[in-house]
Amino acid sequence: MTTRIIAAALLLASLAPTARADRNDPGSLLIFPEVDNRPGSITIITVTNVRSGGDDIRVHFNYIDQEDCSKDDAITRLTPRDTFSAISYAHAPSHQRGYCFAYALGQTGGPIDADYLIGSVLILDGVNKAEYSMNALVFEAQTGDGNPTDLDFDGIRDLNGLEYSMAPDRIAIPRFIGQDQQHPMASIRAELILIGLTGGRQFHTAVDFLIYNDNEVPFSSAYTFDCWTRVPLLQISGAFGRQFLLTTDNDDDEVVGMPGWESGWIEIDGGVAWSSAASFNDPAVLAVLVELDRLSSASLPFTLGSQSNGDLLPFSIFGDNN
Repeated sequence: MTTRIIAAALLLASLAPTARADRNDPGSLLIFPEVDNRPGSITIITVTNVRSGGDDIRVHFNYIDQEDCSKDDAITRLTPRDTFSAISYAHAPSHQRGYCFAYALGQTGGPIDADYLIGSVLILDGVNKAEYSMNALVFEAQTGDGNPTDLDFDGIRDLNGLEYSMAPDRIAIPRFIGQDQQHPMASIRAELILIGLTGGRQFHTAVDFLIYNDNEVPFSSAYTFDCWTRVPLLQISGAFGRQFLLTTDNDDDEVVGMPGWESGWIEIDGGVAWSSAASFNDPAVLAVLVELDRLSSASLPFTLGSQSNGDLLPFSIFGDNN
């Protein structure tokens, strides 16, 4: 009987739309790319239930630490049209720095399809004297309103087009300003948030970069990280440097109105994720650019295509092959 139930659930999920979600629509699972509880910084996380009636939605928050992907969690209940905000160090006292994902729970405790959640995160960064906010990255459930989403009963949220909408295949960031530590008035200091979405807590992730200058000339680079990181652009590649970009076949007329500035854009793709026992080619990753000088800012990137190997969050050295 159990086998038949699983098969029926998988069949229903396979009939649901599997294209990448519209990241601006409400969903059942939200990823907040950054949470910072270090001294001098404050993070405020918000989740809102846009549903106008029906059952309450319980929301399970999972705070993931950058060092070892360890988890600190909390659960709250949202009535229809309710909103919930929390200072993260009060909500997850043992969490230091990393990211958070939150998903809808049913009344009996398991994850369900409840595409009524939206959210955002506000960072007050006293270390860098910066303040910025960004919306959560949204994933819609694929099993039908109110139905369970853990189709394979493994306790992992699969971003595979069956449980939740697929993870992005590639990330596109439309602009970076050439970095120049010697001439800060001709630059905007920027750092990149990277999150590994394939493999899980025991995996390293190598990311491939195509870095374009302002005249369509590409340069390649790679960077390896574990779990979550936020890294200055110049630590990834010298191709982000203003002085380097000035030596390339660039457009002398850009940036318009800012003589001496250089700009470009970035395409990011997962290369390989590996542990001591397994590896996955083309892992799913998430990236967000944070600009810190003068007027600080951060926003979700554009996503290109979709892929079915995103998971939140396996612990095994073998990852999740479902």
